[in-house]
Amino acid sequence: MSKVVSLRHYQPSDIDAIWEAVEESKRELARWLAWCHDEYSCEDVRAWVEGRPAAWDNNEEWGFVVEDENERLLGVCGIHRIAMKHRVGELGYWVRTSATGQGTATQAARQICEWAFREQSLHRIEIFVDVENLPSQRVATRIGGVCEGTLRERLFVQDQPHDCKLFAVLRDTHVESD
Repeated sequence: MSKVVSLRHYQPSDIDAIWEAVEESKRELARWLAWCHDEYSCEDVRAWVEGRPAAWDNNEEWGFVVEDENERLLGVCGIHRIAMKHRVGELGYWVRTSATGQGTATQAARQICEWAFREQSLHRIEIFVDVENLPSQRVATRIGGVCEGTLRERLFVQDQPHDCKLFAVLRDTHVESD
């Protein structure tokens, strides 16, 4: 059964909880996310969290903490690479290992897409997913994403090129939350 998840803006007090979630999940996340490597530190988390307000203000990224009903940090999600002229952005998300397989990423992705379509007037949200990352592909499909093709060597993770699938969620065809 899925947990109830909510999204909220980052706060400086989230740094330790994000670091804890990264540490718990580093082995799994490092397969898919270029930023997650052995040298990644709590100071990197701090710098990243401290940069979120400016990124938001400049329409570079709209990021959120994902938490459960007990306010436990489960992961993060955000829309980045935003092109307001074209009403498009790219969705990214990750969930700590202990919260995977419970619908957490799907709920968070749905919520942020609904918010971006409604509040930010986006028309299209793209999701780039490693061809081997089947759980993330399922999330993209469950929120109404359509696979538009495979992009060869589009992602670099741990200095290695990876093919990825491009999913697109459109304003008029996304799957809304219950």
